[in-house]
Amino acid sequence: MSAVGDGEFLRLLKKDIEYFECAVMRFEDLIPRVCAPLQDQWRLQAQSRRNFTMELEILLEKAEACLRGPVAISKNDSASL
Repeated sequence: MSAVGDGEFLRLLKKDIEYFECAVMRFEDLIPRVCAPLQDQWRLQAQSRRNFTMELEILLEKAEACLRGPVAISKNDSASL
C-alpha cells in the first residue's frame, strides 16, 4: 500500500472511530427511554461497542506509529551518510 493509501486508510479509520463514539453516545441516550429488562442488554451492548471503539483507537495509534517509524528511520539513516 502506498503512503497516500496508508494516509487515506488512517483518515477513514479515524472517521469510523468518530462514528462509533457518536453511535455509542446516542445508544446510551436511548437507554433511559426503554423498559428495565432491555436496559441491561443495551448497557452490555453499549459497553461492547465502547470497547470496540477503544480497540480501534489503539490500532489507529499503532498504524500511525508504523507509518512514522520507517520515515524516522530513513531520515536517521540518511543523516549518517
